[in-house]
Amino acid sequence: MFIRICLVIGFCVSGLLKAQNNLILLTETGDSFWLYVNEQKINDSAQSIVKATKIWDDSCIIKVVYADKKLTDFSATAYFLQNNKSCKNLEFTYSVEKIKGKNELIYVSTNLIDTSNLLKQVAARVRDFAFLLKKEQDAKNKSAENYPAPTPCAKNISDSLLDVQITQLKSNHIERYRIKDAQWVISNNCLSVVQTEKILAAFDYDDAKLILAKFGYDYISDKENFMNLLNSLTHKTEREQFKTFYSDKTTKKNNP
Repeated sequence: MFIRICLVIGFCVSGLLKAQNNLILLTETGDSFWLYVNEQKINDSAQSIVKATKIWDDSCIIKVVYADKKLTDFSATAYFLQNNKSCKNLEFTYSVEKIKGKNELIYVSTNLIDTSNLLKQVAARVRDFAFLLKKEQDAKNKSAENYPAPTPCAKNISDSLLDVQITQLKSNHIERYRIKDAQWVISNNCLSVVQTEKILAAFDYDDAKLILAKFGYDYISDKENFMNLLNSLTHKTEREQFKTFYSDKTTKKNNP
């Protein structure tokens, strides 16, 4: 998974932060025009100032087609160099000016492109990809019943978030799959006994509740209150099995 994320980072960075420059072209007289960069049309409507982004090469062929048909189309080569060297993330402004009766492409200025937005896009893409990878792996683990090992609780899940997960649990009407889903919730969150009771309440039958109570023992944060889950069971058989389970657990704990 780490390697896949690294590959995505490399792809995002190369796609978004690769050496690129922008071109701003304007006409000295304010005449509106369509701009073509390497024969690709940039603007849909004629404008007097046009911006072309993501120009990857050190130069490009520009063509100006005026909206005023009386004006002659103009072509020239625009260069994107700094101190005669390749550069990136710069915005070059050129102007089409008439000099001695002929149109000329005149360099005006160079400014930095704000790359903070690009970096945010990279970070967002990496986060999204990592999330999708985790979601994919979680689905495989849940299907294979590969639950994470119990770890010390740092902070219990909030009741509001737990309520959302319980609502999702209830939407699965096949009991055995709903048990799997509940085990996934229990094993991937820090739960108290009271919160575990809420999960058990989403099930109609004591056998399912007993399975989840026994499964949750190693995960809940307040094991000293574990016996309170007995109140979630109504039938004598499951209640006795619950007591035996708890007795075995506490006996092993006190006699390692």
